[in-house]
Amino acid sequence: MSRFCGLTHPSALAEPDNPLSERDIDASNVLPAFEASLRFGVTEAELADELGWRREDLKADGATVSGASTYRHMEMLFGRTGYADFVLMATELHTLSSLGVVGLACKTAPTVGDAMACHQRYQHLTNRTARYSTTVNGEELTLREDRLGEACLGSRLVSDYTMFIALHLLRLSGSPLVLGMRSRRDSMSHVERARFEDFLGAPIEIGADAATLTLEASIVDVPIASADAELARYLQGVLERAAPNAQDEAPLLGQVRSAIQSGLLHGAVTAGEIAEKLALGQRTLQRRLADLGVSFADVLDSTRQGLAERYLARPELSLSEVAYLLGYSEQASFHRAFRRWHDETPATYRRQLRERQRTVAYKVESK
Repeated sequence: MSRFCGLTHPSALAEPDNPLSERDIDASNVLPAFEASLRFGVTEAELADELGWRREDLKADGATVSGASTYRHMEMLFGRTGYADFVLMATELHTLSSLGVVGLACKTAPTVGDAMACHQRYQHLTNRTARYSTTVNGEELTLREDRLGEACLGSRLVSDYTMFIALHLLRLSGSPLVLGMRSRRDSMSHVERARFEDFLGAPIEIGADAATLTLEASIVDVPIASADAELARYLQGVLERAAPNAQDEAPLLGQVRSAIQSGLLHGAVTAGEIAEKLALGQRTLQRRLADLGVSFADVLDSTRQGLAERYLARPELSLSEVAYLLGYSEQASFHRAFRRWHDETPATYRRQLRERQRTVAYKVESK
C-alpha cells in the first residue's frame, strides 16, 4: 500500500492562464454526455447553438472543448425530467478510452492502484478544469476533486458526474465497496438522491467544499485484465513527452517552462525576458535554476523538445508551422535541433510516430 500512498502529495502545477479556456478538455471526454443528452430530448441543433458542440467536430482528431461549455450542458439537462437517469446513462457510456491517451495508459497498467496513480499524474493533459488526488487512510481510500473556476451550478453538477464516472471505470476492473460520497451541491431532490445512492450503494452527503468518493482501499491491489507491459512503456513515454510540466518537477521550472512556451509564440526568448515575466532579476533566475542543477539554456532546450514532440503528433501542423511555434526563424534551425534530440529528421519522427500509434490503437482495440 505504501507504493500508492507515496503519490498523495504532488507538487502543484502551474495554473493555466484561464482555467476555463477553449482548449480545456479533450472532446473524447464529453462524447458520452453528448450521446446521452440526445436520448433525453436535446437535439444536435440545440447542442450546436448553445454549446458549439457538433458531432463531426467532437470526433475530429485533437478536438477540444471548454470547461464552461460542459457546465452549460449539465445545466441544460438539469431542468429536464429524468436528469438523474441522464447522468447515469452518460456515466455508463464511458470507457477508459473516453479519457483519451491517459485512459489508454490506465488501461494498460498492471493494477487499479497503478492506473489511479497514472490518471492523477497525467489527467491535466486531457482535462484542465479540475485536479484529482487520492489518499489512503487505514482501510479507506478517498478520491478528491478540486475544481477550478467559479462554483456555479454546472460546476457542482459536473463534480458529481466525475465521481460517478470514476466509480464506473473502477467497476470495469473490480467490485469496489463504496463507503460514501460527498457532493458540492447545496440541495438534491429525493428522486435524484435515491437514484444516485442506488448507483453508489452508499449515502451521499451534500454541502461539501470538494467532491469526494470513499472506497475500501483494497481496490488498489486489484489486477487489470487488459494490462500490457509493452503498451504501458510506450504510452508512459508518450505522456512524459507531452507533459514538460511534470507534477514532480520543481514549481519554478514549471513556471519557467510555461513562460517559455508563451514567449515562443512570438519568436525566440531570452533569460532576461523570462525573468521579467516572472518578476525576477535575470541573475536571480539564473541562480535559482543553478540551485536546481540546470541552466536557462537547458530548460529552453528541453521545453522546445517536449513541445516539438507534442506538435509533431498533431497532423494538422506543417513542419514549418511547428518550427514557428517553437520560436525558430528558420526551419533549418529546427531540423538541426531535432536531429540533435532524436538523431533523425522531424519528418521521419512524425512518420514513425503515426506507425506506432496505428499499432497501439490496433492492439488496444483488439483487447
